[in-house]
Amino acid sequence: MRVDFGMPLGPGLPETTPHVLVVGNFDGVHLGHQRLLAAARRLAEPEQGLVLAATFIPHPRLVLRVGDEIALLTPPEMRRRLLEESGVDRLAVLPFDNHLRALEPGDFLDRLRSRYRIAAIVAGPRFSIGRGGSGRLPFLQSYCQEAGITLEVVPPVVVAGEEVSSSLIRRLLEAGRMEDVAAMLGRPFALLGTVEHGDARGQRLGFATANLRWDEGQALPQDGVYVMTAMRMEGGVLPAVGSIGTRPQYGPGPRTLEVHCLQDPGSLYGETLKVEILTRLRDQAIFTSEAEMVEQIAQDAKAAREHLSALGL
Repeated sequence: MRVDFGMPLGPGLPETTPHVLVVGNFDGVHLGHQRLLAAARRLAEPEQGLVLAATFIPHPRLVLRVGDEIALLTPPEMRRRLLEESGVDRLAVLPFDNHLRALEPGDFLDRLRSRYRIAAIVAGPRFSIGRGGSGRLPFLQSYCQEAGITLEVVPPVVVAGEEVSSSLIRRLLEAGRMEDVAAMLGRPFALLGTVEHGDARGQRLGFATANLRWDEGQALPQDGVYVMTAMRMEGGVLPAVGSIGTRPQYGPGPRTLEVHCLQDPGSLYGETLKVEILTRLRDQAIFTSEAEMVEQIAQDAKAAREHLSALGL
């Protein structure tokens, strides 16, 4: 997948290969996004065309609502990987700033067409681009008709009676409802983290943990103990149980993500792991003694093994 940074200034000579355009934040690359991209792939293939995803950095909400914060389901690097896995051939990363937000919707599309030959556009029913979000479906239908561009409007994905959206998934994640999150993502929730040195307390207690440093913009589930898997970049799945939270037994301190692999992985220091968080076991707790805590951790590990065994892991 080729990645282009920056909004084309236009006018210019677009590429000759036809592109099918999908525009969005793609936070989570969830089932709704995947439906859009699958439709784009279907339109592109007969003409040997390319799927073009146009997305934004930072998230527009951070610019439109100054002082607001948003934790991303998929920070930029993970989003890039997931879009590539979903069949995107070209990724246009557009800086969402005051200049871009002021563009009229027609100017926005004209700029993209100065770089890419856009033969088709795939959009959802809540599509909007341009100044104040004024470029909605009626505009897009008129624009595509005048420009000779094929337009396909794709209905949203509904799971368990609710329309799949990044904001809904974020709320489910904050509640620790990992099975519901996975149902809407079409895969388990995952994050990337680098293993760094901790205080070695887990090793002393007989449950060595990998302490992960994750992207500071990454959304995390509700604090608690979870069944997980950890995947090394070179391959291999490590069954695990882990904790997210402030370690109240010894603090509280900063929020941490600690992963205890149920099989000895050897040294993990400095490695980047992809951690899938599958199901929530319990809240964090304060114990009357370390012995009581060790007993609970052993029970957590047993529950995790049983859960992962049922999944064939």
